[in-house]
Amino acid sequence: MRKTLKIMVVLLTVGMMCVSLSACTQANKFEPVTGTKPSKYSDNQTLDTDTSTIGDVGQAAIQKADYEPSRSSTSTPIVKSIGKVIVIDPGHANRSNLELEANAPGSSVMKIKDGGGAAGIDTKTPEYLINMNVSLQLRDLLQKKGYTIVMTKTDNSVSLGNIQRAEIGNNEKAALVLRIHADSSENTSASGASMLVPLPVNDGTKAIIDESNRCGRIILNSLTSEVGVKNRGLAPHNDMTGFNWSKVPVILVEMGFLSNPDEDRALSDANYQAKLAKALADGIAEALK
Repeated sequence: MRKTLKIMVVLLTVGMMCVSLSACTQANKFEPVTGTKPSKYSDNQTLDTDTSTIGDVGQAAIQKADYEPSRSSTSTPIVKSIGKVIVIDPGHANRSNLELEANAPGSSVMKIKDGGGAAGIDTKTPEYLINMNVSLQLRDLLQKKGYTIVMTKTDNSVSLGNIQRAEIGNNEKAALVLRIHADSSENTSASGASMLVPLPVNDGTKAIIDESNRCGRIILNSLTSEVGVKNRGLAPHNDMTGFNWSKVPVILVEMGFLSNPDEDRALSDANYQAKLAKALADGIAEALK
């Protein structure tokens, strides 16, 4: 009896210990505090604040970013070609070219290829920079109008002879060659724009005089009226190598005088150059429509 009672007491004690142990375990179980979220980083994970990528992964990420379209970019308009080639010839280069070439086919008169151009009396801006800036803007405007544009050069370090310039127009069978220049004079009050055109020196120039004069007059009128510069009219020349070797209509625009302080400052201004380019583009479109 005593042995049985002793066994029952032991069993009862063990049962109470198990209940107590279970309650203790439940009380120490982790529970998130109400209203909070567990951190996404575990206790044994270091928060890496360096977000740069390395090696192949980094290169892949960069390439992907490069191919993403910019929000500020716009689609390039598709312009249907109207089938006319225009050659734009930016005058001069950043150095002179004193080599000699014949002034006309079969002529014994020799002229230097490039005297180097003028410079602004006030700004000291070299003519070749102005010529190229206007020429490149004119190219873009005419391409948008549907013309096929050929540049004699796009690099100011390239110094071409005038025969070479003329041959580019001839080879392209251009509807028009427009040579871009700025004028200079010992008279600092001389001002305005003029258009040089060929004279009947040979069979080639005889064939292109009428069209050169017609285009030159229209383009000069457009330039002077839109920009507001004095119109000095057409200036026929028989001594221009680039004219005398040409077999296609060719004109040379003098956009203003770098020897005139006011026109020098205007010609050296980017906004004014843009106006010149637009006025020339409008005139060409009118002449070749």
